[in-house]
Amino acid sequence: MEFVLIFSVHFIIMGSAVMLLSIIISFFAKRVPVMVTILFCIIIGVLYTNKFLTSDIAWFAAVFSGAVSALAIMLVKVGFYAGKKAEKI
Repeated sequence: MEFVLIFSVHFIIMGSAVMLLSIIISFFAKRVPVMVTILFCIIIGVLYTNKFLTSDIAWFAAVFSGAVSALAIMLVKVGFYAGKKAEKI
């Protein structure tokens, strides 16, 4: 049971850091391609897993951090789109 608790806390920390980094990159550096940001966050997730957890679940960390990064970028893009539509109206 403690094993699951430790992994969940680490994935919450990693997911929060990846989401914050993705939001900052996609908000301030609009010209950076989406795939570059997602790949950068995947690398961060794998490095975090290798440093603090076992490397056996590095594939899960890569998928998790990529999905969280894509979600954060999508939220920023939807916000920009909604802002443009609101200005148009």
